[in-house]
Amino acid sequence: MTRAIGKRVCAIVAGGLFGATALAGGAGAQNGAAAPGLPAGAAALRQAPPALQAPIRNEAGTIRYIVLFADTAAQRYSAKALGDPRFGADHDGKVMRLLHEVEAAHRLTATHAYSHTLQGFAAYLTEQQVSALRRDPRIKSVSPDIQAEASASAVWSDVQVGASTLPWGVQAVGGSAASSGAATVYVIDSGIANHVDVPVSARWNAPGACAIGKYPHATFVAGIIAAKNDNAGVTGVNAGAKLVSLAYGDPTCAVGSNSFANVIAALDEAKRRILAEGRMGVVNLSSNFQMVNLTPDRMPLVAAFQKSVRALITPDNASGYRGAVFVQSAGNRYSDACFYSFNDKLPSDGALVVGAIDSNGQPAQPLNGSGAFAPLDPKGVTEMGSNFGACVDAWAPGKNVRSTWMNSYASTYVVSSGTSWAAPHVSALAARLIETTPTLRTPGEVENAIRARLVSGGALTQGIPLRVASIAGAAHKAKPTVEFKLGGQRSSATPPALGVAPNPVLTTATAFDLSYDAVGAQSCDMRAYVDGNLVEQKLAGPTSFNWGSAPRNPGLHRWDVDCRSANGESNSASASARVARGLEPVIAFSINGVPNDGSATLPANTAVTVAYQATNATSCAVTAYSRLPVEFFTTWYENKNAPTSLRWAPLKLGSGGEYYWNVVCVNRNAPGAPETYMTLGIDAL
Repeated sequence: MTRAIGKRVCAIVAGGLFGATALAGGAGAQNGAAAPGLPAGAAALRQAPPALQAPIRNEAGTIRYIVLFADTAAQRYSAKALGDPRFGADHDGKVMRLLHEVEAAHRLTATHAYSHTLQGFAAYLTEQQVSALRRDPRIKSVSPDIQAEASASAVWSDVQVGASTLPWGVQAVGGSAASSGAATVYVIDSGIANHVDVPVSARWNAPGACAIGKYPHATFVAGIIAAKNDNAGVTGVNAGAKLVSLAYGDPTCAVGSNSFANVIAALDEAKRRILAEGRMGVVNLSSNFQMVNLTPDRMPLVAAFQKSVRALITPDNASGYRGAVFVQSAGNRYSDACFYSFNDKLPSDGALVVGAIDSNGQPAQPLNGSGAFAPLDPKGVTEMGSNFGACVDAWAPGKNVRSTWMNSYASTYVVSSGTSWAAPHVSALAARLIETTPTLRTPGEVENAIRARLVSGGALTQGIPLRVASIAGAAHKAKPTVEFKLGGQRSSATPPALGVAPNPVLTTATAFDLSYDAVGAQSCDMRAYVDGNLVEQKLAGPTSFNWGSAPRNPGLHRWDVDCRSANGESNSASASARVARGLEPVIAFSINGVPNDGSATLPANTAVTVAYQATNATSCAVTAYSRLPVEFFTTWYENKNAPTSLRWAPLKLGSGGEYYWNVVCVNRNAPGAPETYMTLGIDAL
């Protein structure tokens, strides 16, 4: 999304400045209604043959192997318990003594030990070590480790590690190792907040800008790069890396501070600090600017930005300036990235523009006519998808990524989407390579090292292979991304069921839209059911289909679609709707005794009475929540077994506040216990 600012998420077009983030959370062809029933001669569902998976590698590219001991190899050792702080004290003493002896003999370090269901270990091994182990009579087998894979799932997903989350994006680029601090990342943004999980070594703010903006865009970027690996919150790609916050502006903190001049000033300040530090730096800019079709008076701004970036990148032996790797987001307009980002198009100039992928390894792009980047705020702007084209140098995670955030002054974590989040994955990768590879002496050499680690999983962007950044150059196989559009809801792999709370009741007179769409698929199988009975089927069908808007007969409807890609991978999506048979509860809201259909704008600081009345209901569940400007919503009333009528009085509405009531009522005296859902929203101005 474009930079989300203020009480409501909105687009900013100020001085040619565009952000690159949507805060969370191609259209299908109109093919008409599908004929019900089974097509004649329908083929069985095709199954893709199993594919060999790439081995797991560490940052140095060394493969991890699982090594099993021969059945009797451990018998001659003492069974006395032998603790090892790496693996605990509960392992079999014989096996642990054999493991220690093998480690010493072959000069290796185990990452895992097995003595309960198996006897052996796992370790990253060189080819020479593998050969030597296979000749060792104590060893039964030496096999490359691979990732466990489940069908109909994402390529990567968040993993819980103790009390911490290892985000799927960090896994995709092969991160999470602790930083040595030997490279500094300069974050040009809204100003990194004081988050418990984010280290900040220094701060600077442009003239008129706040050092820490109210909008936590920079904090999210910082968490992706460097969130600490401390068994709490999330872990960054280069955990604990040295960060410098260069705040160019946030209009919710200082009106007009997000100017082009401040961006140029931040680039200038970055170069000054890098020169003073005496080592190559990394600069992340997760913002975008219109670079073409400007009025003549604005064209010099583009030239100034390009010149400033080139000066930042380029080393200068005379002054001792080591240069900087410059990483920028591609932008969220699902358009040519050359129109909105640094566009020199040189393959080794030290600058990288980064597009966004989803957790299936596919480009983040529109599906079912809906934008790929949904905002966190329900009233925010959904943006269409990642920019693309010749100016995109690399692709990295950017859709539904988890990182650090601020709720007022409290540290928290949220999931969000945008190319703003793709860029810091590559910035962290660049810093990691600088720290671990002393032979990389210039920004161009670092860019070349990153390019050498770009991997294709089979996904395409505008017909061109999409190449994803990875520290170890680890291979993956992209899966299709498949989504349904159901009613007026956002496109999703599993949209909330229509006709089921919190969605309103559906009747036979209620028409609703239905379509599916896929990216990265060659064909799809679709099946439709009513009350568990198959009523429609299309095998090896199109990758998008639109049923249009129509009412449905009573019953529980479900639609399943399974799609396959050219590389043999598959993925699925499902949607459902319940069309009621009658006897549904009816809920009516009122404000100050006057019936209301669900929304109102009222004067602030005045007392109001809010009430609801449900008929044909046995009980209700009620949640009321609110927020004041520049805050997240908080729940102030919740009752899961509320009466069928309730009244709040008097209520005083704060200036600029938003107030919502969600009421779900059920009729347990009717077959199927039908539910009805209704919401009331009040804005206080």
